[in-house]
Amino acid sequence: MMAALVLLTGQPLAAASRTQQPRPEIFTSLLQCRSVADNGERLACFDRQVAAMDAAAQRDEVVVLDKGELNKTRKTLFGFSFPKLPFLGGGDEDAGKPQEEGVTHIDAVIASVRSLGYGKWQIGLEDGALWMTTEAMTARDPKVGQKIELKRAAMGSFMGKVEGGRAVRMKRVG
Repeated sequence: MMAALVLLTGQPLAAASRTQQPRPEIFTSLLQCRSVADNGERLACFDRQVAAMDAAAQRDEVVVLDKGELNKTRKTLFGFSFPKLPFLGGGDEDAGKPQEEGVTHIDAVIASVRSLGYGKWQIGLEDGALWMTTEAMTARDPKVGQKIELKRAAMGSFMGKVEGGRAVRMKRVG
């Protein structure tokens, strides 16, 4: 079963329609109710389509996110490699454009650390994300409770900087 995603961003409908993404049929059916001339028929159309959309949402066939929830989801997924998903701020039309909407860095608190030997570490964040250094951390060992900043770097890589230390290459592992 295919799930659809409806984003409510507070932007005018014209701005939303500039994207090249096809809209879910259940959403376009709702919008078509606006063109019904008779007030009673238009209200009946809206009632019918809203009930259908609510039922689809309860079956997890449609997910409605506002911009805040979308940004929260982007931060949760930061560091994972996914195909360019338009509803998460990527797609063919974004090629060559700076990432204005996408998450380019996160600030987090270390919840767990595990030495992997040779100065490399596995670092768990409070949100459950799991990162690993791919090069040795030479100055100080990371500790639970310290802040860490993770940034996108060149060619799809990531850099992590534990407070008071230098930035090292890292990768998301969980």
